[in-house]
Formats: sequence, structure tokens, C-alpha cells
Amino acid sequence: MLGSRCDRRRFPPRARARPCALLAAAALLLASGTRLRGQEVAARDQGAEIRKVSFEGAHAFPAAVLKGAIETAATRCTSALLICPFGLGNDRQRLDLETLRADVLRLRLFYYQHGYRQARVEAATKAVSRGVRVAFQIEEGRPVRVGSLELVGDSVLPGNIRDQLDLHRGDAFGTLAYELVRDTLTARLADAGYPHAQVLASYDLPRDTAQLASVRFELYPGSRARIDSIGVTGTRRIPPDVVRSMLTFRQGDVYHQDEIVKSQRNLFGLEVFRRVEIRPDLEFRPDSLVPVLVDVTEGDIHSVRFGAGINTAEAFNTEGRWTSRSFLGGARRLELRARISNLLAGPLEGLPGMETKSGKYALLNGALTADFLQPRLFSPLNTLGLGVFIQRQSLPDVFVQTSKGAYVSFNRNLGGGASIALGYRPELTDLKADDDRIFCENLAVCDEQTQVEDIQVLSTPHWLAPLTLFFARDRSNALFSPTSGSILRLDGEYAATATGSDFAYWRVVGELTEYRQLLPGLVLAARVRPGFARSLVEPSAGQGLGLHPQKRFFAGGANSVRGFAQYQLGPKVLTIDAASQLAKPKDQGGAGCTVVEINTSTCDFSVLPASAFVAHPVGGGSLLEGNVELRFPLGRGKLRGVTFLDYGQLWKTPAEFRLQGLVWTPGLGVRYFSAIGPIRVDVGYNPQGSERLDVLSTGVRVHGGDGVCDRHSPEPGPGERLEDCGSLQPVQSMPWPPRSGFLDHLQLHFSIGQAF
Repeated sequence: MLGSRCDRRRFPPRARARPCALLAAAALLLASGTRLRGQEVAARDQGAEIRKVSFEGAHAFPAAVLKGAIETAATRCTSALLICPFGLGNDRQRLDLETLRADVLRLRLFYYQHGYRQARVEAATKAVSRGVRVAFQIEEGRPVRVGSLELVGDSVLPGNIRDQLDLHRGDAFGTLAYELVRDTLTARLADAGYPHAQVLASYDLPRDTAQLASVRFELYPGSRARIDSIGVTGTRRIPPDVVRSMLTFRQGDVYHQDEIVKSQRNLFGLEVFRRVEIRPDLEFRPDSLVPVLVDVTEGDIHSVRFGAGINTAEAFNTEGRWTSRSFLGGARRLELRARISNLLAGPLEGLPGMETKSGKYALLNGALTADFLQPRLFSPLNTLGLGVFIQRQSLPDVFVQTSKGAYVSFNRNLGGGASIALGYRPELTDLKADDDRIFCENLAVCDEQTQVEDIQVLSTPHWLAPLTLFFARDRSNALFSPTSGSILRLDGEYAATATGSDFAYWRVVGELTEYRQLLPGLVLAARVRPGFARSLVEPSAGQGLGLHPQKRFFAGGANSVRGFAQYQLGPKVLTIDAASQLAKPKDQGGAGCTVVEINTSTCDFSVLPASAFVAHPVGGGSLLEGNVELRFPLGRGKLRGVTFLDYGQLWKTPAEFRLQGLVWTPGLGVRYFSAIGPIRVDVGYNPQGSERLDVLSTGVRVHGGDGVCDRHSPEPGPGERLEDCGSLQPVQSMPWPPRSGFLDHLQLHFSIGQAF
């Protein structure tokens, strides 16, 4: 019956330390003493370098979890450079016998806390090359399990409260899970309006071979409390009423602990306060009333940022930003941003490395943006956003693009990690390009059948004005590396003449991600992302392009199907530079084609290497991609490993969607958890062979000529050179990419952040 009398004591409801069971366990372990096998060897190895730490006989917990419970550790490499084999960049660890003895106790206490009360632990050392190996020899025994779990007085809690607990019948009975259940029940009662509730816990453990514990939690809710007065302190320029308006509770509401947390998050979201503390006075009498004090510390209301620089592409450039976090009072936010480039482009032209610019390419580029945010629109859960923008950008001898527009958005916090947003963003774009290849390389307009009409539409000023609806629900338990929970996102767009758009289409994307912890440190993560988009007007109807190229789907890459390079899954074409590749003599590495052969698409480019071609994704109207990852620790440091299986496919239209066409790519990866997030390296295996792709190229003509590119174009004379001209045209087709060995099927990705 050990533990029952001690655990029946009453504790304050917010108490985190539950010393009785742990003190009893520690006393038993100390009384039994510790053993180090091979004492004479261990004494001789005092101070020796630890080459390896192992756990023999451990089956219930991974070695990485057990290493986290002790102090003894092996020497490990801490440098990202390949210098550790030369004796540099290592975190060297030395054997300390007192620490080793303490680690034996730590492991026995760890097992005791997790239900393995009969576990035995011994430590042994063995001399190896350049140090010692430490082995913890563990006899786990059978764990104590929960035979019965009784909740008394839980009628004020949801009916599924038992499913939300971390202890169930049949589980190993550990003191940590036992105390966690007590704290969980106390927190659930506080969130249900009973901040003064107490939970008394007890367990009975008969001394028999069954090793089944009877666990009992008695809930005493007390009086249901309501919010009394709401005080605000610390404000100087922000009115206290603004602070109160951002709270999700009002005077007289039933007290809910979760609303305290939500309100604190709302106030931080204003970016006006450096510190926010919401303190309920739980000692106030009568206990059915809870006064609340909101204590804040204001930050800077206005801020200015300015920067300037010079580079070869943009000449002298400058950028500035002004922010008001309480514009016209009421914590409204206004931000003005300006960026100007191509300053002094003419005078700087003569400097080494500066690009030569003239005419329209020497004019000023830049952007002006104004963003306004209105919080607490009719409710602290609502936010209104407004903005206008205008920008111009250019690339010498390639394109000049100008765009201007505005947006309006309405966001509502639905609670429970969910939010919904409705938006409208009209934008007028004008793109002038000197070469049709810019449309293929940057806007995915590469289809020879619709290329001419698509380019004609995109090269004239056009409006893109979609209505958007976005829903998100995040129930994961962490930002960078969740171990449980789920994330759901739904994103929809609609554009038509009625919305003021020259492009008529609808677009829907869904994404569901689930996280499950299988064992301590071992996490299974899975994601599925379908998407569909369809033009509402056929291009032949003369009413616009329909589905804008920027609204097509693309697949493949570090956050998609990792067996492919970025956007290389799905329809695509190859392009090749005619003047520098097709017309170049064979003895100089080119195809050696004549002007007539190039302009009539009869050039034989089979002698060219694969590096001469560039693959451009075309995009599609339907998408399905997904990922399954098994994440596990690598040692005690910040390294994590994953094995993954990605799948997906991209189709030109929703009607072509077929599950039979999915591509499956397995792979391995490593993550290093740095201060800026997980730094990720993944290697995916693509089982596909080569696929036959169309090759597009332009025609050629003598440099400086005004004629069109056709069979009548003259060959270059002595001292003359060729230049590309005209629109893209099909040349031939070829298998792509060339795959001749195992390494050709591997795809390397280096990125920051988890894949999903």
C-alpha cells in the first residue's frame, strides 16, 4: 500500500511539486545502494575519455530517451565542418565515477517514475581504444499497470474527459503520468469556471503478483466563479478601454482560464505592448467572484527604418519604413513602405561590373505600399485589413513590369486555434517583354498550342481580381516540431467579370497534417494536400485567358515531393538557347546547325549535353501530393533524423485526375535545430525513368538585323554573330532527364524549416 497515505494529503490546486511519491521512491533507491561492476577497472579509468555510452537490456524506452535522463555522455562532434576526424571540433567527455554512480540512481528513478518499480540498473566500464566505453546494464522487469481508474465528482466536466487524460486502464502506472492527470483535471476544472477546484489523488498497490494499481481522483469543484471587476494598469498612450476591448471576457462572464490565455494573445498581437500579464485574484472573497488585473508595459508607438545600398543590377537603391502602432488612437496600425532602385543608373554605368542601361530600363524602379489594420472590429475576435500598392520592376533587355492595386481582408478568430479570413485583391498588371522566353521561364506560358494567344493577353494591361476565402485550424502542440495534434487549411479563390477580373476561374486547395508520438522521441507525421483549379472561360471565346499562370499548381521540391527538384513534377518543356548552343560549331561544343535548320526546326541537337537544356514547368489544374515522415532523435544533441515517403502527381485539368498516376519517392533526411529553426537536408529517391519532353527554341538572325527569323534569313558573314529572335517554337523532343545510374535517381534538398 506504499504511497496511499502520502498521496491522500490535500495540496493547493496550482501546486506543481508532488513530493511524496518521488521522495518515497528516492528513499527506496538510496537504501538499496548503487553498484558499479568492475570497480577496480572503473577506478583506473577515472578521467578517461568516454568513447561510447550504451544501454544493455533496455526495451521499453529508446536509448536517446535514456541518455536524456543521465549526465554521463560520450564525446561527440559539434562542428558542422568535416574536421572532427582530425581531432578538432569535438565536445570531449571524461569519466567521473561519482557522476556515474548518480546516473545509476537517475536511471532507476526514471524507471520507477514510469511504472517499472522492480527495475535494476548497474554500470560497467570497459577500456577501448583511446578511452573507455560505459555500459548501463538494465533489468526492466514487469511494469505496474493501471487496473482501475476512478473519477469521482467529474459531472461538471465534458463526458469525454477520460479520453483526454494521459493515463488509462492497462497503461504502465508511472508517478509522472499520475501527477500529470491531477494537473490536467485541475486545469480543466478552472477552464470550466471552477478556479478554486481541488483534485485529491490516491492509489492502492497490493503486494501481489498481479501488479495492478487502483487509481482514484476525487474532484471538488467548489463554487462556480464569475468575472468581477477588470482593472488595467501600465497604460500611458493607449486608453484602458482599448485594452479592455481586446479581452475575450467581460464583467459578469463565467470565469474560464482559456479566455485569460486568449486575451493575453490578443493584446500581444497588437504589437503595442512589450509585456502583458493578466492576473486573476483567486484569493478574493467571496470565491464566486474573481477580480482580474491586466498589467501592461507599452512599447514604441512609432518606428522608422531606413536602409540603402548599391549593386550591379539595381545601381543605387534605398528603402524606408514608417510604422504607427496606434494610428489615430485605438491601437490601429498603419505602415508605409517605400523602395526605390535604379537611382543614378546613368552616372554609375561606367563603374566596373555595373549593367549597361538605357531608355526604359534606366528609369526608376521601386514600390510604394500602405497597409492599415483595424483590430476589434465589432468584436476583439475580428480584424479588418486595408492596403494599396504600386510597383515597377525591370530587367535590362528582358522585361518591364508595372502593377498597382489594393486589397481588403476580414479575419475572425474562431477560437480553438481556428480562424477564417475573407479577402478581395484587385491588381492591374502591365508586362512588356523583349523576348517571348520570359513568359515561358517566369509565367509558365510554354504550351505551343496556346502560347501566342496567352502571350498576347499577358503582354497587355490586365486585371486579376479574385475573391478569397481561407480557413485554418491549428491544434498541434508546437511551432517547429509538433509531436501531436493536427493542422487543417482550406483555401478558395473565385474570379470573374463580376469581380472585375480579366481572368475567370475557381481554385480550391486543402491541406491536412497529423502528428502522433509513437514512443518518446519517435514521431509519425503525415500530410495530404489536394488542389483543383479550372478556367471558367475558354481562351477561344475571346474573353480572356481564364486561369492565370500564377494560379496554376506546381509540384516537386523540398516541401512537396522530394524525389523531384523544385516544381519538376508534372507537365514541363525544355528550352535551349539557339544562338549560343544550336548555332555554335560542333568543335566548340555546339550542335553546328545552320540558320535555315534552326528557323525551320530541323536542327539535330542530339550531340549536345544535357546541361545545355533547361526544364520549365508548365503547371496544371489539379494536384495531389502527400508526405509520411518518421522522425527520430540522433544522439542527445540537436540533431534529428527522418525517413520519409512522398507521393504526388500534377495534371493539366481536374478531369485528368487519376490516382493510378501517383509517383512515390522514398528518402532520408537530417535536421539540425538551430536558433533560426530546423536546418534540413533531405535526399529523395525518384524511381521514374526518363520522360519524353518537347524542346522549344527561338529562331536566329544576324545581330542587328531587322528581318524576321525564317528560312530566308542569311547566314552570318565574317565577323558577324547571330542573335535569338521571334517566339518560341518546337524543335524536337528528347528523353529527360538522362538517368544512367543509381545516383541519377537521387535528389538533394537543403532548406530551413520542417517539410510540413
